[in-house]
Amino acid sequence: MKKELLALSVLFFSFTTITDNPVDRLGVKGPLEFNKTSFKLAWTDKPNDTYYIQEYLPDGETTEGYNQMLTIHLFDTDIKLRDAVKQKVKWLTERKKTDPNCNYTVTESPDGKEFMVDFLLGESKDDRMTIIEFNVYRYKQIELGHKRKAIVVYAYSRRAYGDKIIPFLNSLGVGRIDYLNQMIKTEIPPVTIESK
Repeated sequence: MKKELLALSVLFFSFTTITDNPVDRLGVKGPLEFNKTSFKLAWTDKPNDTYYIQEYLPDGETTEGYNQMLTIHLFDTDIKLRDAVKQKVKWLTERKKTDPNCNYTVTESPDGKEFMVDFLLGESKDDRMTIIEFNVYRYKQIELGHKRKAIVVYAYSRRAYGDKIIPFLNSLGVGRIDYLNQMIKTEIPPVTIESK
């Protein structure tokens, strides 16, 4: 179980490449819509038996230099939703020690069945900011069939680079609320995987 939680906590900066025909492992080929933008399936992976990831990008963007990305993380394991969120918070708290831009907020739905974690991350080189990234992760426990529980994390990421970082941060005060509201209103795509 700790391995699944650890994998959940380290998925922030993607350094993958797009393949011509990514394998749809979750039954969510796309395109998906978010922030008035269409996102197409760009990359997928199954790093272990219980973890699946699919990344979606707008036309013309790459995983190495994207401005916006949608991601579906699926953890095919019966862990408590609150524990998954705690693991993310633990990772972010640790990151704050080395990333002065790192900041986060956790929001629980009124019925306690979902959580959102929105957070800011940054990278620097030679004392100059090179990337700033805002993320909204929406956590939900689902059933995959035969009463098999899993956690799906539906994530939106927005980035800025170099000279665009300051304008991005200035607009984030209003933008953050818009992204959170959009994530709340968005229906998480139903996922399906083959039975174990």
